[in-house]
Amino acid sequence: MPSSHPSDYLALLSVCETTQDPPGPCPILAIPTEITAQIFTHCLPDSISPPDFDKAPLLLGRICSDWRAIAQDSPELWTSLKIARPDILVELIETWLSRAGNLPLSLILEVSFFEEEWDSAPYIDVLKVYSQTWRDVRLELPSEQSLAKFGLDLHLPMLECLAIDLLESPEDPVNVFRSAHALRHLILEEVIHPTAMSLPWVQLTCFESNTGALKAEDFMTILQYTPNITKLGITIYNDTEVDRLPDVPPLMSLTSLSLCSSLLGSMDILEHLSLPALQILDLSSILFSGRELIPPLHRFLSQPGRRLRELAMRIDGDKPLEEDFILLLETQPTLQKFNLCEGSLDLLIAICHRLNDGSPFLPRLTNLAASPHIYPVEQITSTFPVMLDVLVDALSTRWAAPPELCAQIRTCTLSWSGVRTDDLDNIVGAFRPRQEELTALGITMSVGS
Repeated sequence: MPSSHPSDYLALLSVCETTQDPPGPCPILAIPTEITAQIFTHCLPDSISPPDFDKAPLLLGRICSDWRAIAQDSPELWTSLKIARPDILVELIETWLSRAGNLPLSLILEVSFFEEEWDSAPYIDVLKVYSQTWRDVRLELPSEQSLAKFGLDLHLPMLECLAIDLLESPEDPVNVFRSAHALRHLILEEVIHPTAMSLPWVQLTCFESNTGALKAEDFMTILQYTPNITKLGITIYNDTEVDRLPDVPPLMSLTSLSLCSSLLGSMDILEHLSLPALQILDLSSILFSGRELIPPLHRFLSQPGRRLRELAMRIDGDKPLEEDFILLLETQPTLQKFNLCEGSLDLLIAICHRLNDGSPFLPRLTNLAASPHIYPVEQITSTFPVMLDVLVDALSTRWAAPPELCAQIRTCTLSWSGVRTDDLDNIVGAFRPRQEELTALGITMSVGS
């Protein structure tokens, strides 16, 4: 099977350029043009990148005139572009975008916050010409004035994903994107209140805000505008006290929620939301005490009809009582995937004992991941081997159990943090044969820090 690395594709295509044989027809030129163009697409950078004459697609045009003609006539090679510095010729940007034809564009405009602002107006003017083919756009701008250069009402029939990062929240309403009737995914990196941005909010299905600048009450207000949301990812670090969070009607379509915060009060959000369709809850970036996390999370998971398919949670700081943790997991018999981040070896041991005792505990679990924190160092020789033994017992028992009683745990990922010694490496090395036995059964098991 040939490698898929771009340099290997180029080497394959350009073999005729380096041959020492007498000049003659180049075999590669016998390949149909559409096949060559398809190969060219595998040479493109993995991410949206600035123009670079040493990378595709510009590099392809430097090999020979035939390749240049194919590259210039292949719109799919020119559908993504990043503008992040003022030394890129505007004419190059215009030529690049024109070659994409009517194909959807993925664009990044990044005007530095920290360097002296360069005149982005000529670049914005070019981008505006092709707004009818924008599909995925990220704008990182230093001011409201930069955003205002896009005008009042762009024609955006293809725009599906929009990310905006402004150093300052706009004072005047932003109407640039109000005609983006295909918009489904919105990412706000700084605080932009819904009333300050005219968007087709009601049609959004995915919303993210990951910088921590969003206040809890602003987040709840956004949810009032987005009744059809299916996926949310938010970070809340603002510790402003609020007397009362805004009421939000039930979010009937929300299936996935990711919450990151270092503030215990952020859990109040869960108690003010009705999420009847929620299936995935990610609390793996919660940074406050695990003992503080358990009570509000237990109240949320105990709500009638709450049936998760996936749960990820971080247990940091003071660890919860093992019995309280088990009671929390018992509220979710439909759980198929569970990821315990940090936590302790004792918590993982308690989970494994319950998985192994024949009780109907997490009967549908098929994927288990854990990354316990090892501390103090004495746990390496006292508790870590015990954890490995009970984990193997739990996986083996679940694998052999009748399918009408519980599912097989087919994937297990174990890693750890904290102290590391030669004893730990030796214990892991001695565990490898048992890991191989589980693999032979059909369990995909990964072990390592």
